[in-house]
Amino acid sequence: MKKSAIVLAAGSLLAGSAFAQSSVTLYGIVDQSIRFQTNASANNTKSWELTNGAVTNSRWGLKGSEALGNNLKAIFQLEGGFDPDTGRSNQVSAANPNGRLFGRQAYVGLSGDFGTIKLGRQYTEGFTFFGDYDPLTIGNYTNNAWPFFLTNFRNDNVVSYGGKFGGLDVGASYGFGEQAGSVRQNQYWGARASYTYGPFGIGGVYQEVHNLTGEKQQMWGAAGKYSVGPAKVFVGYIGGKDRTGSVDASLNFTGGATLNPIPAGGNVAANPRKDTIGYVGLTYQATPALALTGVFYGDYVKNVNGVNDNNGRRYTGVLLAEYSLSKRTQVYGTVDFNKVSGGTITEMPGRNNQTGAAVGIRHIF
Repeated sequence: MKKSAIVLAAGSLLAGSAFAQSSVTLYGIVDQSIRFQTNASANNTKSWELTNGAVTNSRWGLKGSEALGNNLKAIFQLEGGFDPDTGRSNQVSAANPNGRLFGRQAYVGLSGDFGTIKLGRQYTEGFTFFGDYDPLTIGNYTNNAWPFFLTNFRNDNVVSYGGKFGGLDVGASYGFGEQAGSVRQNQYWGARASYTYGPFGIGGVYQEVHNLTGEKQQMWGAAGKYSVGPAKVFVGYIGGKDRTGSVDASLNFTGGATLNPIPAGGNVAANPRKDTIGYVGLTYQATPALALTGVFYGDYVKNVNGVNDNNGRRYTGVLLAEYSLSKRTQVYGTVDFNKVSGGTITEMPGRNNQTGAAVGIRHIF
């Protein structure tokens, strides 16, 4: 009898769940660009490629909510990235060489007057914060997004809280390391806060990500923005200290599916990489259909690749023009220039500079 009651109850729950899922939304972005780049190899040859979007990566996902009463909702979101030119799944790593089904986001949670609590794979607090305070909303090519490699983009096994109260927007998250006998190995945590008053916005963020041996990669930052008619001005700062080697390895990446190892002689635990990044940018809605963006990033780096006093600099300028053909379809063109010096020369495959240009089309569904 008890077993029958459980089966009936489960059946009722499933039926109710199926009914509630009638409000589930399928959504996504398909974005492709044709990109040209100079000094793209150790022999300083040029490259042409069909690749993902300049500022948005192609993705698809499912999201939904169910009203529970008293302004409380159950929510979920599942989102995966992909390359339309090959159909391959994104979010490739050494642990996931074939990519993840829902590598961008995968969480369930509750949302109400108190804010939102989410459990699962999520964006880090650093990525969430700078997504609102970067003129490009964080680019998608390495050449226009490298400052934000310090944010780690996403993390697994995360419990997060976010809330908006008038002009105040706050967030905090904790990622379980899930290593027996250790609370630091593979652990993540971060917090952010920002405040908007009329045309002004200002805020800051701090986070830490630990690797499997317990070493940590820290990042912090602050930024502001100001709107004047159709224009918006941005200014920001990102700082970092990395004893894991992940930032060097990511920026030394020049192709393939794995990260470059730290060169021989480097000791990132003893000589952590230290970044000091500043940027300034502008967005301008020239017409209802045409949006223009320009941004300059600069970085002073200490102890590149774990070598004491191996210091260097990196500078980047980006221009982007986007034209809306409709509410869901845009075409765009972009140009970027990168230059490195000193220890950061390993971030370029050949000469100490690269110039890139691309045209693309983005469709949102």
